[in-house]
Amino acid sequence: MAQRIKGQEVKIIVMSAGSPETELTDIQNFNFEYEIELLQQAYLGEVADRFDEIFKSVKFDFEMHNHSQDFLKFKQKIVDRAQRTTAALVFNIVCTLEFPNGETPTVTLSDVSFGAIPNNTGSRSDYMKTKISGGCSADDVQF
Repeated sequence: MAQRIKGQEVKIIVMSAGSPETELTDIQNFNFEYEIELLQQAYLGEVADRFDEIFKSVKFDFEMHNHSQDFLKFKQKIVDRAQRTTAALVFNIVCTLEFPNGETPTVTLSDVSFGAIPNNTGSRSDYMKTKISGGCSADDVQF
């Protein structure tokens, strides 16, 4: 049986203005979803519906622990862009998948926008956790 990819072979790099956010390294999980709307239409004289689809966007989220104040600087860049207090800043997320068979595709989520950024500390013995979520219009996969 062929080996499957595991988390240790998935590398996530968050980019802003073309440079990596080098301190965002404590990422625990990363999810991305291709949002496709299913269209269903019934017509007179037909015994079954017809189907089609429309690509809408790519959504993503990840959770991370924080080991320095740099995540707050990153958050401030997001807020500044949302409030239009800084020049247009482009954020990208690059996900490199290193498959056991040697294949290494790279998925780039381009010009991402962000949603709420909750921070949680569950108890005295838990690490602080930050969740980042958002979406983009397209991705670029390099094989």
